[in-house]
Amino acid sequence: MSERYKSPTPGTIEQTAVLRDVQLPEVRGRGLKAQVALTTYSWLVVMNQECDLQQHRLAKAGKPLKDGGSPVNKDKLLRSILLCPAFPQEDVLSGTYTAGASAWKGTRKEILLNNREDRFHNLKAEGPIETDLTLDFKLLVATHPDYLEQWIEDNPSSIVAILVPPFRDRLVQRFLNYFGRIPEPDEA
Repeated sequence: MSERYKSPTPGTIEQTAVLRDVQLPEVRGRGLKAQVALTTYSWLVVMNQECDLQQHRLAKAGKPLKDGGSPVNKDKLLRSILLCPAFPQEDVLSGTYTAGASAWKGTRKEILLNNREDRFHNLKAEGPIETDLTLDFKLLVATHPDYLEQWIEDNPSSIVAILVPPFRDRLVQRFLNYFGRIPEPDEA
């Protein structure tokens, strides 16, 4: 397929799967007036660990982790799939990818493009990914595994590619570093 990406296994959600044109239900509002609306994401990347996704698949199917073993316990079923939106890099650089974002210029732009900005990660256009993409780790979304599995069954072309090592490893490490930081609150 390419140096960075492999072809997805049909119908299987894997870590760092790059998804295209997925509609997710989102709760909007508060209290009894909350409503569910569908939001379409042009690009999403699956961030769950592969071992958790595998155990979820096996627990759901009632299969053992290894031949001859006991079936995987139902406590391994996931309640959500963690997804990180990705945006065309030019939209991130221009500051138009989300409300309130600003343009990246000069040295700041070079820091982003060289993957030295902790909050963001760039994926190069290659193979089935036709445009450079930038993930924003702060804009995570989650959905129920059954919903995403049904979406992929109904829209099999939604799974575009899977990142391969070392590109997968670098993305996951950067994601974990961003969420593993211990920030100090600003003084009021």
